Amino acid sequence: MRIRHVMTKDPKACAPSDSAQQAARIMRDEDAGIVPVVESAESRKIVGVVTDRDLCMLVVADACDASATKVETCMTTKVVTCSPDDAVERVTQLMRENQIRRIPVINAERELVGIVALADIVERAEVKPTQTAETLKCVSAPTDVPSKPRAESKVA
Repeated sequence: MRIRHVMTKDPKACAPSDSAQQAARIMRDEDAGIVPVVESAESRKIVGVVTDRDLCMLVVADACDASATKVETCMTTKVVTCSPDDAVERVTQLMRENQIRRIPVINAERELVGIVALADIVERAEVKPTQTAETLKCVSAPTDVPSKPRAESKVA
């Protein structure tokens, strides 16, 4: 089975210049824990992702004004992606290796065409329960990851 069969097509996205509040509203309205970040609405080329955890740790915890904080200051720019033609097994392996539950789906031009979550795979794919359990165990394992530096504190 291919990712195109289980992914959510054309997910809502935001731009790096959008506010953290706008990203949070998309999460609320779409019932999602991640929002892909694209260059522009026209190009849809992926440049990052912002997660509910990013917003919590880098905006809320620092008491930043969410309406004035730009997504580019709290987004993740190292994005693991997949293709609509990738096998479900390959994508679950990417989830395990990178300890992530959601992966943006891009075409050959790096344009966002979908997003796939572990929950999508569990609900829609024909995956063995042991494979699903192993993936969940891997993505849920604790890591010792330092907090991300805020973009405005980077040295030019």
